[in-house]
Amino acid sequence: MSNSPLVQYIKISPNSTNPRRKKIKKITIHHMAGPLSVEACGDIFARPERRASSNYAVGVDGRIAMYVEEKNRAWTSSNSDNDDEAITIEVANSAVGGDWPVSDEVLARTIDLCVDICKRNGIDKLVYTGDKSGNLTRHDMFANTVCPGPYLGSKFPYIAAEVNKRLAAQTTSSFLVKVTADALNIRSGPGITNRITGTIKDKGIYTIVDTKDDWGKLKSGVGWIHLGYTKRLNQSPPAPYLVKVTANKLNIRSGPGTNYKIQGAITDKGTYTIVDTQGEWGKLKSGAGWINLNYTKKI
Repeated sequence: MSNSPLVQYIKISPNSTNPRRKKIKKITIHHMAGPLSVEACGDIFARPERRASSNYAVGVDGRIAMYVEEKNRAWTSSNSDNDDEAITIEVANSAVGGDWPVSDEVLARTIDLCVDICKRNGIDKLVYTGDKSGNLTRHDMFANTVCPGPYLGSKFPYIAAEVNKRLAAQTTSSFLVKVTADALNIRSGPGITNRITGTIKDKGIYTIVDTKDDWGKLKSGVGWIHLGYTKRLNQSPPAPYLVKVTANKLNIRSGPGTNYKIQGAITDKGTYTIVDTQGEWGKLKSGAGWINLNYTKKI
């Protein structure tokens, strides 16, 4: 389980349960009840007697902090069940009192952080229902509190909509695959139980466009890909392409070919961009698969 690459300040709080007991499925947003910096908020959560913390915070200047790693449960929402499933975020206000406003910059950075959390944790859509049944929740759903305040509370539908726009843009991305086997079987949909509808026998580079978040997948040997996502390209590498890691582990080899030594592994599921600068093209191997580390960068 990874942490956000957007973090600019870290101060780990002693107030957490390690590790969390449940899979991350939610995001819960709070406010700081003041225009606090990430350092000031971190100092508060660093006190054991405070018995409170959050996974992340967005400070008054828009910087993002981490106080509890995602693998652990922060003590944020007055509800252990929610916090076990949620990544919690404290958001700085721009003024004290009134409707507890939040600046546009801080709100935008909060949305950036939510998008990143969703992508890395496989949350395909952020749903705000106004009650506990959604996966975007507020502190006042679990405790007698005004948190996250009237202003930020009114922005939850907007936050969900903006996050989902960006998640949808991610799932309609195209990526490239190089067909090197004698044949690439085409199936009617994702999963090896779907019927074969055709075969690509022409070796070369193809672009895959995923419009339903099904993500065409290379299977061992000749492999398969969904025909609806496949189009031949008249281009040669170098070119960037995307790989969605869904296996528990993607082995990293020192170069192309199965006879190269394994020099590491990607164990964090998510979407990576692959850039081939030498025309070697990283290759997914059956099962956990592998890719050349030189071409791999998490996005």
